[in-house]
Amino acid sequence: MQNKDIQTNRKLKIWLAILIIFLILVGGTVLVIYFNLFESQTFLRKQLADVPVLGSLIFPALQEDKDSQINKLTEELKAKNEKITEYETELKEKEDQINKLKAELEKVQKERELLKQQLENKQTSLKDIASYYQNMDPQNAAQILNNMSDEDVINILGYMNKDSASKILESLNADKAAKITNILLKNATMMP
Repeated sequence: MQNKDIQTNRKLKIWLAILIIFLILVGGTVLVIYFNLFESQTFLRKQLADVPVLGSLIFPALQEDKDSQINKLTEELKAKNEKITEYETELKEKEDQINKLKAELEKVQKERELLKQQLENKQTSLKDIASYYQNMDPQNAAQILNNMSDEDVINILGYMNKDSASKILESLNADKAAKITNILLKNATMMP
């Protein structure tokens, strides 16, 4: 009988040890889940949510949250796509404006080059004409220049050397010479 009591005692101790180990495991698992160690709550929710009947009973809101999150993200995506479309439209408009401005700039640059070339041609012509008058007798040159506009006379004299220009100016009729001198003085005082 003592053997039976010892065996019963031994079985009782084994069961008690198994029960203690089981309670420690269950308690440890509960603590890990409660304090969300190792993201155990998220993992547990995902696992239980996948169980067909159990998931819908325990976590019905989780599925609704997913649906509302999907809807919310879809709306945000639509709004961002609309913004992108607006920005693309604005960018296209700006590019068109830039292209128009570039075309205008090229046109103005071509006009500027044309005017520059015309000015150079006019200056070359004036230099040639001035050299003709410079090589003429000052009296004969003055007779011709007396019949020209004051502006033309000034332009021609401007391209001559000072000696030739002063001799021709001296030979011009007095009124014409006075007008030319006054214009030259005004132009000289206007220059910085």
